[in-house]
Amino acid sequence: MNLNDITNYIQTICENISNVLDVDVTLVTKDLIRIAGTGIFKDKIGEKISEEAIYYNVLKEGKSYLINKEVNKECDKCCHRNQCKELADICTPVKLEDEILGVLGIAAFDEEQKNKFISKNKDLTEFISSMSDLISFKLDEMYKEEVKTMDDLEKEAILKAIKKYGSNTESMKKVADVLDIGIATLYRKVKKYNIK
Repeated sequence: MNLNDITNYIQTICENISNVLDVDVTLVTKDLIRIAGTGIFKDKIGEKISEEAIYYNVLKEGKSYLINKEVNKECDKCCHRNQCKELADICTPVKLEDEILGVLGIAAFDEEQKNKFISKNKDLTEFISSMSDLISFKLDEMYKEEVKTMDDLEKEAILKAIKKYGSNTESMKKVADVLDIGIATLYRKVKKYNIK
């Protein structure tokens, strides 16, 4: 399962989160490649982030983090600490079953945003975690979609037409016309697919 298969969807989710919370949002894969982002992160899509970044810890430990640059020691280790404009981050893993696929994060770049992150840490973490679950659900649904056979598609079309037009003799003539098949062919297919 690969988040790269739904990057457009992820970008839309990031943009929606950004619009609602008025923060910058990003998503990095388990390979630490940024595949979506808003604001300052948008120009960095496609770049690999440092293994010293807190996102690496999220991937390793599989739990959410609130990072306050002034307080957290994790930031001291990062080689980008002096250039980093982020004052606080909330980041959460994107998981599918037991596999961690990436990290979704929001960043505060001013004191007001940072204070909101700290005061509403639990609520924001739950919200970002829910958005992470939504991304996982979309990926899972995409992989579950089956390729249908022509017989499956044909049966579905017949069932839909019968539901719409009915199943009495006159209605079945209309169904055959709509499906562009003869009435005898329609009855053969109804029998073949055991449609009642």
